[in-house]
Amino acid sequence: MSEMLEHVKTCPISQISPLHPDLLRCPYDMNRRLRAEAPVHRDPLTGIFFISRFDDVVAMAQDPETFSSVMPGLSSRAVNSDDQEILDIMAQGYPNVPTMLTQDPPLQRRYRKFVDGAFGPASLRALEPFIEKTSHFLIDQFAAGGRCEFLGAFGIPLPLRVIASQIGLPDKDLHKLREWTEAFIGNLSQQLDRDGTLRAARGILEFQHYFVERLEERRKSPQDDILSKVVNASIDGETSLNNAECLSMLSQILVAGNETTAASLTEGIWLLIQNPEQYALLEADHSPEMISRFVEETLRISSPSANMFRRTTRDVILRGVTIPANSVCFARFASANLDDAMFADAMRFDITRDNLREHVAFGRGIHHCLGAALARREMNIGFRVIFERLKNFRLVSGASAPDFAPNALLHGLTGLELEFDRR
Repeated sequence: MSEMLEHVKTCPISQISPLHPDLLRCPYDMNRRLRAEAPVHRDPLTGIFFISRFDDVVAMAQDPETFSSVMPGLSSRAVNSDDQEILDIMAQGYPNVPTMLTQDPPLQRRYRKFVDGAFGPASLRALEPFIEKTSHFLIDQFAAGGRCEFLGAFGIPLPLRVIASQIGLPDKDLHKLREWTEAFIGNLSQQLDRDGTLRAARGILEFQHYFVERLEERRKSPQDDILSKVVNASIDGETSLNNAECLSMLSQILVAGNETTAASLTEGIWLLIQNPEQYALLEADHSPEMISRFVEETLRISSPSANMFRRTTRDVILRGVTIPANSVCFARFASANLDDAMFADAMRFDITRDNLREHVAFGRGIHHCLGAALARREMNIGFRVIFERLKNFRLVSGASAPDFAPNALLHGLTGLELEFDRR
């Protein structure tokens, strides 16, 4: 265990900086202390206010007039850079425009309505055979060997293939989508050095140029896909979305549509390995209801969208702490989902708990995740296929416990070396 993780158990709460890389990887002890001692905590290094209790996080999410989502450039190290090489790369692309996740009503609703249909019940029902077929295809690639690196073999490619099909992109470009996803994730992480920031900027520029070409194609020849819906949408029937707006929406759909689901699929298997008594329950009964309960408890524990930026529009007093207007706040969904005041013995992974579906892994309020229903569908079908074909999950012999990547907003394993038996 790192010195920082030991230090955080005993140091004065006012000295804790939640953005330290070790605490982003393993935030549990820190979050426990923050919930108990400083549920509204001002980071001594950045000045960001961290909100950690369930009730307060939900209240933030349901009050967009006070806690705004519009913070141009805040989450991007490249946008705020004064490095000329980085600025020259960005000058070749399109500006960052607040749209769905990064916008407030009424514009937020206006942008979101253009793609709501792609994630509606009818569209998702039609997508189920593709999700199941893809799950079997991926397992076929590694099942005979009795082992795999699960994140790369299944966790990443399942939601990536699904969202690519929804956006309207060919399989040959899947590797590009993953590279661009990693560029956006790195840009959000607040952990990149200069070389990493340069790579992310180049990746985002490549993403922009690629998608502008695809958007032009859909303007001329619309298809039944998200690309066509976005590029041919209009505001109040008059003003079409420009390329920068389209790119903003597509980048959010791309990252949210594959990274967070990949994280939860992978952590779900790791949670079963760590909790054999819960795994035994699923082995005895992997009915749709039990798999659904497993999915929801995995989402609660994993909380892949661990934190989300907000900006105060006025002075706010919360838990006796004054948060000045225009302060940056973090709604800590991962901490809220482990709040004992909401979930009894919250750190315990328990697929039989009564209120496991009340988690905030997908947020709350107007910014409740657009792709929540799709993610649930992918996880339920993906895990069902896995349990039908594989059993006795365990770490590869001699492998160390998997680690989490340090990221200011997202939380997910860097990999999972897995052994299993075939049914």
